[in-house]
Amino acid sequence: MIGPSAAEKPPSDAAPLERRVVRDIGYAGARISLVFSPSEFEVGEGVLVDWVLRSARAVTTYFGRFPVRDVRIKLKAVDGNDIVEGAANMDPDARIRITLGSRTNARTLQTDTTLVHELAHLAFPDHDDKHLWLHEGMATYVEWVAYAQSQEIAARRAWSEFMTEMPLGLPESEDQGLDDTPSYNRRYWGGALYFLLADIEIRRRTANRLGVQHALRAIHNAGGTLRDTWSIERTLTTADSATGTTVFQDLYKMMRGQPVSPDLATLWRRLGVQQNGGRVAFDDKAPLAAIRRGITAPPAWPLLLAEPSLVRQGRRQR
Repeated sequence: MIGPSAAEKPPSDAAPLERRVVRDIGYAGARISLVFSPSEFEVGEGVLVDWVLRSARAVTTYFGRFPVRDVRIKLKAVDGNDIVEGAANMDPDARIRITLGSRTNARTLQTDTTLVHELAHLAFPDHDDKHLWLHEGMATYVEWVAYAQSQEIAARRAWSEFMTEMPLGLPESEDQGLDDTPSYNRRYWGGALYFLLADIEIRRRTANRLGVQHALRAIHNAGGTLRDTWSIERTLTTADSATGTTVFQDLYKMMRGQPVSPDLATLWRRLGVQQNGGRVAFDDKAPLAAIRRGITAPPAWPLLLAEPSLVRQGRRQR
């Protein structure tokens, strides 16, 4: 059923019954059970439910379907006016916990992608801990692309986020490859950079017809969810089979054990992404502009491009 269908019922979570409610929301054939205490948040219930629905729509847009049939989303209130963190697990049932400030307003929720990030985790198999960057990088990349594809944010906002945050994922002086990295920024933004490079390269090899989105849908359609643990070899070969390339495996071999530093300034220039007075502007005459558009606004434009390598080995200088 598309759209909300809500009903309150007594919660099973340990909390004062008079404060906690469970609102069941039907969306795209799935049931989302939203658990929260309305009195703990300044925004109304409708604002919170709307945020959940917009996040669900974004992840459904990206993966082609909602990741699971049932998910329980718990909103935990803390002091503050922003979203603090999120966590997802399937053991065996899908559960997400979002910690957000009690004074978080509707404007903040309008563009926040935290829940999209956690929902994306549900649509991807678990891996050995050494590959945590793959899971977090996937969700970090997808949350912004999905929100742009579903028109919850402008494409410029997604690219602005990438330009600002992806440099944090570059290797520093003591860093090695992505496998077993202890760095938070490398796990999230170094991983996201892996997926961006994969998206660009797949689109270059397939005349901009296919991308990371097709690979991730194939993984999910093959039964890949957070409930199951896959080998990284199975994940990467499934992804590559979906696009008829070896991009995921090639990039992994390059980045798993040694530091790789993409030339981000050149990358943004070729994509036609520019900082102009503190705002992002697009150059639609740039060599990879069609690929940039294809990433955030499918369907992709049919354009095959041949460009020199965008990556080099090395570490970011402090």
